[in-house]
Amino acid sequence: MTYRFIEDPAIISAVRQWFQDLPSPPEETETERAIVLYFRALGPLTYTASGEINTKLSPVATLYLPRLVRGTLWSVGEVHFLAATLKEQFPELHKIKTAFAKWLRQFEIVFSNKPAGPSDWNYYLEGSVKNYDPPIFGLPSGYQAIQNGQYFISDGESDSVIDKVCASLRLRGFNFEKSV
Repeated sequence: MTYRFIEDPAIISAVRQWFQDLPSPPEETETERAIVLYFRALGPLTYTASGEINTKLSPVATLYLPRLVRGTLWSVGEVHFLAATLKEQFPELHKIKTAFAKWLRQFEIVFSNKPAGPSDWNYYLEGSVKNYDPPIFGLPSGYQAIQNGQYFISDGESDSVIDKVCASLRLRGFNFEKSV
């Protein structure tokens, strides 16, 4: 299950803080782009043949924090609970996922692929960000930013897509740094 959110990448993440405030907070391991949240009390880590954590068989969640891209764009944050059969395999992690989803639902949805989903902010969502099923929740700093005209892209956007987005936004008067 994937959850998406927007918030200011320059401040302490409310999503990260939510996990850190759990009664048994997860251990955090930072990777190049994400933070792996390991819930040690719920079971051991399982690894793939290549030595990477097997997220489908381990009690982990993956957190992609919003980041600044080319000095102007913000990426959409994501939380992934990827265990194959989460409820059966890790019932306590399923409870954490359910509590996180409930907490996230207190915030305004700024985008949804559902037919009756909000569309007021679609103009500020660029690239492939609107191609995914999970809704995007606007945490206070992100909601304020989108109301003020901040543009957002997906975290995993390719350089060629970012180049196209930047070219399009330059026509609207925005300037961007050359590198990601």
